[in-house]
Amino acid sequence: MIDYFKYSFFRIFLSFVILVFFAVNNISKAENYYINSREGADSQSGTKETPWKTLKNLDRKFMPGDSILFAKGSSYKGGFIFTSSGTGANPIVFSSYAVGPDVILSNDRTKLTPLFQKYGAGLAPAFTNPEWGVLNGNILRIEGSYITIDGLYFHNNTNPPGSDKTTKNVQKLGAVYLSTGTHNNVVKNCEFFQTPVGIKIKSTNSLITRNYLHDAPNMMAYSWGAIAIMVVRGNNEISHNRIENYGAYGGPYGSDGGVIELDGVDNDFKANNINIHHNISINNHGFLEIAARNVDSITVAYNLSDDKNQFVGGGSMKVNIYNNTVIRTREPSVDRYIFWTFDRDQVVFNVRNNIFVFPKDIQVFGPYIKPTGHVRTRVGEQNHDHNLFYSPENNDPLGLAKGKGEIIADPLFVDPANRNFRLKESSPATNRGVSLGYEYNLDGYAVPNKKPNLGAY
Repeated sequence: MIDYFKYSFFRIFLSFVILVFFAVNNISKAENYYINSREGADSQSGTKETPWKTLKNLDRKFMPGDSILFAKGSSYKGGFIFTSSGTGANPIVFSSYAVGPDVILSNDRTKLTPLFQKYGAGLAPAFTNPEWGVLNGNILRIEGSYITIDGLYFHNNTNPPGSDKTTKNVQKLGAVYLSTGTHNNVVKNCEFFQTPVGIKIKSTNSLITRNYLHDAPNMMAYSWGAIAIMVVRGNNEISHNRIENYGAYGGPYGSDGGVIELDGVDNDFKANNINIHHNISINNHGFLEIAARNVDSITVAYNLSDDKNQFVGGGSMKVNIYNNTVIRTREPSVDRYIFWTFDRDQVVFNVRNNIFVFPKDIQVFGPYIKPTGHVRTRVGEQNHDHNLFYSPENNDPLGLAKGKGEIIADPLFVDPANRNFRLKESSPATNRGVSLGYEYNLDGYAVPNKKPNLGAY
């Protein structure tokens, strides 16, 4: 007779061995592919000694664990669609390579110049796509999952040739474009310069972290200023980025653009559960705009917003706003709100542990006055406690009654004239907050379990 217990155990064990074999086999197949615009040739094999030259070969199939490495000091024009996927354990990585110290130490310094050109040295690999006719200005259009883009430089991308409700050309932009249906992608340590939309997130469960996006100060369409990060789908994290000088004066609203927009104009929009934390935002035309309806579970925590327009504005939305330092002293500021909405009855804010500094004509919450038509209005009464408000010569900075633990006082920043908004030891914002479970502040220092500081620092 057959011992079914032993037989079942054998089948399970054999299946495990087969899985391990294939996992090891797949890892062993992972390769590094090298691209060098100064030395390569697309007919070569893509090794470090025989690199490719352009983006042409990136339409082939790549395996989990593969790395696609661009020589430092190299540059590329145009864009490509990438359809391969990695895995959670073995993502596909886009990054850079350069001459190693072993090469430098083993060669006379007078002979290094051709080696720098052959093996890479200097600035991060640079990418531009100034042609709308090439992938609508996309450079890396990612149509796979588990892709990591690390340490690349994107610059001088195209504006769309107009954009309206029919063409929706703004919605097609993105130097890095994470397509619908993808997931678990990472964009980190990259720089974006004069890219009207730096990163478009139509993926889910993706991470945008430690990037520097800066200097896109022009309108990209009639009613659209440049936007650093546009979000269409949910369950994404945007953290530890630095964004400067995004948005523009002009257009039908006088000013538009900014740091992050949840883009309800896009047909694929469903962007609940977005975590926006530990970002630095300087001189932009607004921090967060939620241009959509019924948006839920947005958390905005430990950010510095030293910007010209709203901190958070949008349609119907539920937003947690924790431990931010919000400065609204830059002029000219067209938008005279900290928070605004088109649909006050569909707004739920939880505002806690923040510092707000703003001109005397602004009130943070209210009073709410019902508007006529589709125009911006104050958010009115919301859940708010343990915040600090500072607006010299303003007799009513909140526009309604203070909440529990809230104060109106000078926060005593270290050097506000030079935009240093860390707190002096004597600041009334020190040890005045309530614990929200965060482990570190914007500078990376530990947050105490009890009585954290107000604001991001």
